[in-house]
Amino acid sequence: MTVGVQASEVANMEAAIFEDLKGLFVLAAVFMLGWFSCRPGSRLAGFAVRGIQGQVLTASTAKHICEDEEQYQAKPPSLLVSLKEAEFATSRKTDPWIDAVAAGITVEDSMEAEVLSFVTPSSPDVVLAGVATAECGAHGSASELTAMDEQMHSFAKRHDLSACQRLWRRWPVGLIPSNNTLAEVAFAARCAAATIADADFVLEVAECFGDVTLAEAALCAGSRLCSAAWLAAAGARLYAAGVPETPEHAVAVARAYGRERRPDLAVDLWQAQFALQAEGGLDSTSVLPAAELYSAALEVCVGFGDFESALRLTKSACWHAPATSMGQAAFLALSRWLARRQDLHSAQECIRAAQRTGSVVDLATFRAVLKAAARNADMTQARAIFREMISTGLEPDFSTFAAMIRGCCSAGDMDQAMAYLHNMRQGGMSPDGPLFDSLLEGCAHRRLPDLAGQVLADMEAAGVRPSSATLAILVRLHAARGDLEKGLALYQELSQCHGLEPDSHAMGTLVCTCLSSGRHDLALMAYQSLSSAGCRAAARTFENLIVSCLSYGDLDFAVRLVDEALCLTRPTQQEDVTAEGVETNTAQQRPSWRVFLEPKVIEDVLRLIGRRRLSKSLGMPLVMRLQAAGVMVPEHLAEAMLDCAQQPDQKLLSPLEQRCNERQSWCRSAPSAEPL
Repeated sequence: MTVGVQASEVANMEAAIFEDLKGLFVLAAVFMLGWFSCRPGSRLAGFAVRGIQGQVLTASTAKHICEDEEQYQAKPPSLLVSLKEAEFATSRKTDPWIDAVAAGITVEDSMEAEVLSFVTPSSPDVVLAGVATAECGAHGSASELTAMDEQMHSFAKRHDLSACQRLWRRWPVGLIPSNNTLAEVAFAARCAAATIADADFVLEVAECFGDVTLAEAALCAGSRLCSAAWLAAAGARLYAAGVPETPEHAVAVARAYGRERRPDLAVDLWQAQFALQAEGGLDSTSVLPAAELYSAALEVCVGFGDFESALRLTKSACWHAPATSMGQAAFLALSRWLARRQDLHSAQECIRAAQRTGSVVDLATFRAVLKAAARNADMTQARAIFREMISTGLEPDFSTFAAMIRGCCSAGDMDQAMAYLHNMRQGGMSPDGPLFDSLLEGCAHRRLPDLAGQVLADMEAAGVRPSSATLAILVRLHAARGDLEKGLALYQELSQCHGLEPDSHAMGTLVCTCLSSGRHDLALMAYQSLSSAGCRAAARTFENLIVSCLSYGDLDFAVRLVDEALCLTRPTQQEDVTAEGVETNTAQQRPSWRVFLEPKVIEDVLRLIGRRRLSKSLGMPLVMRLQAAGVMVPEHLAEAMLDCAQQPDQKLLSPLEQRCNERQSWCRSAPSAEPL
């Protein structure tokens, strides 16, 4: 009996514990459901606070809370009571425990305040929360709210944006800061924003309260710290919050594209705004759409060096010049770039557009366009640009005069070239050696030895030392008149007088001049003379000499040139005799670097050696040296040269000798026949 009673008691206890646990789970579920339904910022938060305090809503309050007419009509009529009942309910004394519970679900002390999800003050959530805060007194008195505003003002005044962010996380929903506080936060953001978090904070505050000053400050900070994508998204959020759109935002986005090295996107941004304004009926030929954005996009393109995008931008704008000084400078830089590309028409379009806006075209732009015209030998246009530059009050510099003189020499107008040289000297500028060489080059093309002598005398009077290029020009001048020996003598005389050391350019000029005049012997003499002086010929000079030796049948010297060009033989102590009969040790002065010869030149040498049946003495040794030096020799040439070298030596007979031998053999075979 006792055992049965104890068993029943245990069963009852287990059932009671199960019921208690079930009740606890139900209470937890109800609590969670109530928390998520009445969480701070939700629509039921205000009703929950008033229910705890025993307050009810009047009809006018409900209309103020539910701005939407459909939501207001959907409210149950039990919540709407008469004005007298509401006054009676609000006049009741509240219990301290109820106040504590009401304060426990406020926004200030909840975890929900840590989430940075702000909405505009005009939304129903903020209105309900604001009514709850104002009517229940859960956030404290008006003096406490004023203290928070003053604290935010103090932090912003000290440019402590981190403290402002911490205070913003505890900011009561519905509390609007004063205008002075917002102004201080905006000023701190412009001056002291150092991280992306600072820009995000200012953007959230501006979006929450719709303040234009804060919005501009947020975009200013974002333009320094954030990407172009952030700026575009920030602008979309601010415009959705009711902040008016400003041109500065588009300019900031364009400059951000420049920092990201994508100036083409800045051009696309301006073209998009241009298309929108064109749809509105704006005449782009007279009025420039989005002028500030256009100037910023042009500055970004030129600053990054993307002149192709800058050209696309200016063509889309019908060659409008920007109004800002920085934009005009970028516009003129585009003109100089076009001039360097020899696009004179577009460069002059830029200059005329800049002049229409009253901008002053600088000397560098005029000089670039003038040089482009001179390079095209369009001296009519170059002279017009020169006169226009002087009419604007600009003084031409040395580069401008030099461009005009070189252009006249290229066009063959030596009289104008000498006139510009005279004006240049009157301006206190002295020509240099390359400019004198240009004048001598013009004299050589026009075959004016008298004028060349005058230029050479002016050169010596000005104290300018002639160079090897100067002497080479004089040699060409005399060779063109059929007096090559005089040119070479003048070269030797001036070289010794001024102590000039020969170089590869001078050697190439002398050799080519001698070969073009049909003086193969003088070309070889000039090569040997300059080589003995330690001058190394260029690859083109070696090739010209080898081809000339092949045409004259001088295979020994051709093989020697191949050896010297490719450094196939080691220096020896052999003494060579120069043209003047002076013995010099060329082995010690011979340069040792290898030059590149065209494979066709080497193949031509080997073929001619094979046709002359000199494979054993010249061809095969040359092939072996080439292969040892790593020079590629065609396989069929190497095999043919080897076969010819292995054959016995045979005397090479001319066709006439072969006919004579055949006749003598025929006469010996018929002795009775009388010779004819």
